[in-house]
Amino acid sequence: MKHSEFRYQNGFWLIAVLFAFQLGCGSQTPQQQARDVLNEAADAMGGLEALDSIQNISREGQSQRSSLGQGHVTTERLLVGRLSPFKQWIDFTVPRELGLSGSREIPTVADWEKGGYRDVFGMALRPLEPHQMEGYKTEWDRDIARFLVHALGDEATLQGISEAQLEGRLQDVVSVEYPGGTVYQVYVDRETRLITRLDFTEDRNPFGDLKRERSFSDYRDVGNVKLPFKETTQDMGEITQVREWSSISINGELPEEKLQIPEGLKELSQEIGHADTIEVLPSELADGVYFGESMHMNNMWVEFEDFIVVVEGPGNEMQTLEVIRHIRETVGDKPIRYLLTTHHHADHTGGIRGYVAEGATVVTHANNEEVIREILTRPHTLKPDSLALSGREPQIEVVGDTHTITDGTMTIELLHVPNPHASGYLAIYLPKERLLFESDMFQVQGDRWQVVLDDTPRLPEEAKALYEVVTKAGWRPLQIVPGHGILLPWKLLADTVKASESD
Repeated sequence: MKHSEFRYQNGFWLIAVLFAFQLGCGSQTPQQQARDVLNEAADAMGGLEALDSIQNISREGQSQRSSLGQGHVTTERLLVGRLSPFKQWIDFTVPRELGLSGSREIPTVADWEKGGYRDVFGMALRPLEPHQMEGYKTEWDRDIARFLVHALGDEATLQGISEAQLEGRLQDVVSVEYPGGTVYQVYVDRETRLITRLDFTEDRNPFGDLKRERSFSDYRDVGNVKLPFKETTQDMGEITQVREWSSISINGELPEEKLQIPEGLKELSQEIGHADTIEVLPSELADGVYFGESMHMNNMWVEFEDFIVVVEGPGNEMQTLEVIRHIRETVGDKPIRYLLTTHHHADHTGGIRGYVAEGATVVTHANNEEVIREILTRPHTLKPDSLALSGREPQIEVVGDTHTITDGTMTIELLHVPNPHASGYLAIYLPKERLLFESDMFQVQGDRWQVVLDDTPRLPEEAKALYEVVTKAGWRPLQIVPGHGILLPWKLLADTVKASESD
């Protein structure tokens, strides 16, 4: 064979091999391409094996947490928190977590096996409820230190890949369904190969299908891995959490003493942490009037001649279903015609959808109409609740400064209370029984679900506002029925206000 022919034939085969290689690369499935990108992201963070070896992590820095649905006025979604010191330890082997908030290092402990507790403003230690425990478990699974271990694991499903730009930088975007069903859009920087953002939608009470975005930046070396020192979370387009770490360490000694649940709460925390209901203790305050006391938030129901009025729909559907069960046991099968709300905050409206599913009309101040309507009409496709399944059209009745519900035998009066805690606030009064229902204005801790540290009455500005408006209206309550805490004599609020004025 001539030399030129040999060179030609070998050149031909080289081109053929290169073409076949390119064809093979081009024929990769989207799932294979997605896996390659996530493997590159793992390598950029130190390698999947190194990430998988992280058994615990401790972080120290500052955190700013803002509460969605807790704004002072209805036009603001957020109650914006302050940037304050924060320490965090996560033990992924249990899993469990300790968080110390603020300069006073107020503790919260969550232990998947033992339950958990939180410190309520230094006044009481309270067990974590089931939805709170589930929330911690979800966050442990998607912690950036362990995220790729789960995303590249056998239980995750890689769905495909696309591209996008963030702040002018090209990103590979991998779609992955995590164990548990949440689908994440994972943004991986084309140059650094580090994860810059996670986009996902998850169920969040009371908003239903909630779009979330978590961004990561300021990656630094931590031992043999690289981790972000800044995380920013947005919910519904609002920044709800910023964490900036000054130090991070992995696989160190854990503060075992602080990770323990106090003796007085151990049994209760374990019992409550994974319960399938929220316990409600009903007590009859007057003929046909019942107080529904629960571990975090309370409500009340009133029997009229032909219907029932429920005062406040707090918590979540789990609590609502338990309250409805007690309503049926105490006053029978009369229709629940009205659900009265004191104010728009998410913890006090988180259970209203369950009452609307029963046919109740929500009665609220006119200032709250838009917020209440949003809660009642947002999609709940990820975890359909009773209202979503019922197909019922929500009914809302808005009221002004005063409103009365009566059938001639039972009467409920509503009164607008301007105050710094929440606009569109309604105090609710039963004049014959002399019972005043209020939430967040004036409360004292103390019930079977907590260890009380301080039961001293506090007198915030909203408590003074409540006292002044109620007194001016000529209401003469004997007892306060609270949305939080224990039943109180009206005289305690009156005496506390008078004592403050004399100081």
